[in-house]
Amino acid sequence: MENNLEHFDANLCDKLFDFIYPEENNLTRKEIQAELQRFNIDMRPAMAKLDMSLNAYDERQKAQAKLKTVREKRLNLLEKFKQFKMPSLPEMRNGLQQIIIQHLNPSQQPVYFRKLEEAASEQDLKTLLEDILLLKSLEQDSKDEK
Repeated sequence: MENNLEHFDANLCDKLFDFIYPEENNLTRKEIQAELQRFNIDMRPAMAKLDMSLNAYDERQKAQAKLKTVREKRLNLLEKFKQFKMPSLPEMRNGLQQIIIQHLNPSQQPVYFRKLEEAASEQDLKTLLEDILLLKSLEQDSKDEK
């Protein structure tokens, strides 16, 4: 006998399967569990994997949302940096000295005064200003989270 599916009537096969297997939509939860037990099918591992996958998806969504927020904050901060017009080196040093005094707490000031003294170029001073602004931004973010 040839195993060719073309010789079978699809309607007849559907009726046979409907007769042999009850329709799942009409079964209660208890009946489904009884059928699974009858066939020795343990759904706990599958349910655990499904639960783990859903949790991983949720965590990934939360991480992506946080990453998007951080990227937006970074872009905003970079835009603020671009708006600064840097004065001459002596003016920059005086300005940074005032920023350190006014905006940093006493425990942070000595570190930044030392960095200011060591700054040899305009780029060093710009980097120092960026560090101070990033520090203030991070402090503000931590206050906002609290």
